[in-house]
Amino acid sequence: MTDQKTEGPIVSATHTTCKNCVFAEFKDNVQVACSLHKIQDYRDAGIEVLEVFDDDDREFFLINGRFCLFYRNEQIMERHPRNTWEKIAKLTTKVPYHVLVFFEEHHSFPDIKKILQKLENQEIPPNLVTVVNKQYQSYIKAPDKYVKPSLLLELLGNCKFHQYNLKNIYNSELSDRAIIDLVFDVAGKLPYPFYVTFRAGFDVPLAFSTELNNAVLIKMMQIGVGSPVDDLNGMIVNRTAHKKHGGNAFGIHLEDKITKYEENAHKFLYEAVAICPSLKTK
Repeated sequence: MTDQKTEGPIVSATHTTCKNCVFAEFKDNVQVACSLHKIQDYRDAGIEVLEVFDDDDREFFLINGRFCLFYRNEQIMERHPRNTWEKIAKLTTKVPYHVLVFFEEHHSFPDIKKILQKLENQEIPPNLVTVVNKQYQSYIKAPDKYVKPSLLLELLGNCKFHQYNLKNIYNSELSDRAIIDLVFDVAGKLPYPFYVTFRAGFDVPLAFSTELNNAVLIKMMQIGVGSPVDDLNGMIVNRTAHKKHGGNAFGIHLEDKITKYEENAHKFLYEAVAICPSLKTK
């Protein structure tokens, strides 16, 4: 059991102790640093780092209120040479995310092909891509004028995404936010902490995924919603926040619900360009 040195700070049920982490650096029985420099990253982000000790008087850090995604013990890493541990941790600790691409009535096949290639070429490609086919009703009425759904599915299948799906929209009166909620209801249980929305004609910058990853893992930004650069493009949403507040149900945008019901809501609401500066449009 871990005890605090002094009374005062309350240890959250969500926390990480560095005691058995292979990246914790000790001098005698006292932890002095993290070889990945995560202790300083947490402190720079305003996250509480406590100094605690165990029954053997071994002193180490406790990151309060966060699970450290870089935590590794020797049992996890024993299969790998010790001199590769840091590199492996950095390579395997990436933020999973889901991208929704809205394929509008005016978009062409080259539009959807281009954005999927942009996503595929990201340093950290999305784990799941959903193409929202808003051409579907028009295609049913005039199949010669619009892209066949089977071609969209074939295009997705030829990409190297871990998972993909196609959502044909039958009701043209649904708002984009209502469609997002429908897609979330299907994919919401998947272990991807964020989803991001784009329209097929948007030029997704190649730096996007790296910036998102750094915002979460290095800058330690507590993202609830990153508001889009326009009405939809680049919106970044935390799935837990979406689930907690019922998404955009009742015609109320998620970010408005967070503003109304979350204490210190401003800490969870960002402009998307503050998270991923490359999204800034001219």
